[in-house]
Amino acid sequence: MKKNAHNIICLEAEWLYNSCKKDNRFNLKTEPLLNWLKEYHNCDVIYRHILHKADLLYYLDYFKPTKREFKDHEIIYFACHGNEATIHLEDEDVELDDLAEIAGNFFEGRIVHFSSCKTLSNPDAALRFKTMTKAKLVSGYTKSVDPMKSAIADMALFNDLMYITRNFGLITNEERSSFRKTYQSFLKELGFVAY
Repeated sequence: MKKNAHNIICLEAEWLYNSCKKDNRFNLKTEPLLNWLKEYHNCDVIYRHILHKADLLYYLDYFKPTKREFKDHEIIYFACHGNEATIHLEDEDVELDDLAEIAGNFFEGRIVHFSSCKTLSNPDAALRFKTMTKAKLVSGYTKSVDPMKSAIADMALFNDLMYITRNFGLITNEERSSFRKTYQSFLKELGFVAY
C-alpha cells in the first residue's frame, strides 16, 4: 500500500506584469505543474497567487498548521523573484528574518522551498531562517535561475520529497542523496542548497 504523500501549499507571486525589468518578466504559472504532481501522487495542492505583502500575511494566517484542515500540508512552496536572503513581492522585498518573524509558527515542522533567484545565497541567513521557524527542511537556490529550469528542478525535488518524513539527509547530503546525484549538474547550475 502506498504511503500518504505530502500535501503542498504554493504561494506564487506575479511574473508577467511585475515591477522587474521587462527582460525579467515571463509567463510561467506553477499551478499546472503542481496539478501533475497532485494527480500522480494523489496529494492535495493549494495554489494561491500573492501580489503584495498583505496577501502573504493573509495566507500565512489562513493556512497555519494549527487549523485541522491544513496540518497535513507539509510542503510550503514559494515561487517568486528573489535576491540574497529575500523574496520579492510587488510592493516590497521581504527578508528571510522578517518572514520568519511575521510567520509565527507557520513553518514549524514543515518543508519550505524557495523557488527564487539567490534567496538562499547567504547560508547564515538560510540557517537562521530554519532555526527561527523550526522548519524540517529549507531549500532553494543560491544563483540567478532560469525559470523553466528551476520549475523542472522544483518538481523533481517534490517528487523525491513526497514520502520522506524524517531522514532529510536523503536531500541535504550530497554524497548520499540519490536526488542530488541524479540531477547533479542541473542542481549545480541552479545553485541548489538544502538545510
